Amino acid sequence: MRIITALRFEAMPIIEHYKLNNESSASRFPLYRNDSIFLTISGVGKENSSAATANIHAVSGELPQQPFLNIGIAGHRRPPTGMAWIASSIQDESTCRRWYPPQIICNSMARTSVITVNQPEQEYRHDTAYDMEAAGFYPIANQASTSELVQVLKVTSDHPGKPASSLNAKKISALIQINMNNIEELITSLQKLADTLNIKGAEPIHMQHFLDRWHFTVTQRFQLQKVLARWAILSPTKNPYLLLPPGRSNATAVIKTLEIMLRESPLNLH
Repeated sequence: MRIITALRFEAMPIIEHYKLNNESSASRFPLYRNDSIFLTISGVGKENSSAATANIHAVSGELPQQPFLNIGIAGHRRPPTGMAWIASSIQDESTCRRWYPPQIICNSMARTSVITVNQPEQEYRHDTAYDMEAAGFYPIANQASTSELVQVLKVTSDHPGKPASSLNAKKISALIQINMNNIEELITSLQKLADTLNIKGAEPIHMQHFLDRWHFTVTQRFQLQKVLARWAILSPTKNPYLLLPPGRSNATAVIKTLEIMLRESPLNLH
């Protein structure tokens, strides 16, 4: 599990709960860990979050199919303060790029869209969460892992009746602390999901069938590995090789078809 927070005050309840050891607090991105969890503190802003996400992937061994989770506070148009949300979409306000983290974790937490802004939000114009890191974190984590394993959890810290200027370190830590049950539930679910992928480095099931039939470049082989890893999560009882329609003459067509089939396939979670 790789966890990225922007602030030390957000990280401390998690560090204490999981008894994470201080590995390099003096570096640009402080690092804490135990046997199964790495946590880093990025600093505020999407550029910092992007760099910290790339860094934690590197220092944790660049293993494939690892869960990545961005945890932090966010403004929201709707109270109450302390409400925990999982991001169903992420938008970069300055570039209008948008991502949709797959929602296959079954739990009771509410979902919300997240808009990443460059300055703390004061107007709360839309019924959404406002943060400053998710749009930096998500695309980098998504390159490093399977999209189902990359998620964002935000806790409402401010809203029209309670502006961000009222926050301090103690209040921020308290907001994360009261949601540790939610955080632990999500972390456990993501870790179990990752376990289904046999993340110790083995090729996804059925991959050799594709490699024997079509020629894949190194890049295409990595793309195939990712899409088959997603298939193992979303449709574990189905054989993608047998379901692939005839007429696919090259690796590009095969990968594109598998991605389309995944998007159109109903979720099979249990």
